[in-house]
Amino acid sequence: MAKARKRRKGETFETEVRRQFGSVSERFGLTDEEITGRLAVLGGVKYVRGGLAYRWNWDPREGYMWVRILLDLDDDRYRISLRRLVTNTQPKGDQILLDNCRSWLVLQRAVASHTLWVERLHPRLIALDAPNLILASGGERLVPAMPDAARHRRSVL
Repeated sequence: MAKARKRRKGETFETEVRRQFGSVSERFGLTDEEITGRLAVLGGVKYVRGGLAYRWNWDPREGYMWVRILLDLDDDRYRISLRRLVTNTQPKGDQILLDNCRSWLVLQRAVASHTLWVERLHPRLIALDAPNLILASGGERLVPAMPDAARHRRSVL
């Protein structure tokens, strides 16, 4: 884990994620993609490679952070939180996932913990059986919405 240090001027959750997860993302061929649409209001950082995305975010008022994992394969989308994936895949006695970020030093430990678990689980998330892993760990398969569903519904009524 990265060594905790005092917060410097201008540092944010996003800069801390990039500082700690940056070298891991480069090694895995992930790119830092801008978050757009409704989710842009929440901020955070999104790393993608092919159909796999890691969306890092936090709630400063409640003092916790999370990583949402999205996997798009053909017409199917799978979604799970890193917390749920770790809880359902970690061996007993293994290192827990830290998500408390009520202070800057604790936030750094939480980002380091999430980085470690993403690094450990990434090979399983790019394997052919990744959808099975996500579903077996309590994730969900999302049915894609039809782009013209609202228009279609109105014409039927």
